[in-house]
Amino acid sequence: MGKLLIEYEQGELYEQLVDEYEVFDYYYEVLLFLAVVGYREEEVKREDYKGDSDAETNGEAGLQNVHSRDLFHTVAACLAFQDTNDPEALVDREEQKRVIAQYAAGGLEFAEQEFGQNAGDPTDAIVNYIRSRKDEEDDEVIEGELGAIVDSFDDEMML
Repeated sequence: MGKLLIEYEQGELYEQLVDEYEVFDYYYEVLLFLAVVGYREEEVKREDYKGDSDAETNGEAGLQNVHSRDLFHTVAACLAFQDTNDPEALVDREEQKRVIAQYAAGGLEFAEQEFGQNAGDPTDAIVNYIRSRKDEEDDEVIEGELGAIVDSFDDEMML
């Protein structure tokens, strides 16, 4: 069986966040972060979400990289389930690849507007975004396993 690749739209923001400012260590971390942003902001691209090779905006990430970290694997599975409302999506790798790429493309558009156009280091803008969304949700109590996942993701992102 060949390597499972997530084909996704990759903008300059990926390079800024990984190579230039080292906010993230790997592009697949940015990919999953943007997928969560896309989901959170209800921004999803159902068409043209894999980038354009002529414009050099197409990227690839191994799904095994996402699945190598329990938290990321759980987030990918939950995104697929939330998008499809099908429990099979929790284990369907093809569905997870599609959903991650679609939400990440939507998240990329949102993020470029929210904190990608800042001159200089986007780290503060990202931290402020996460904090502002967390403050909005502090009034809402998310219980059970989903609450534990959200808390774990928030804690890891704020390290």
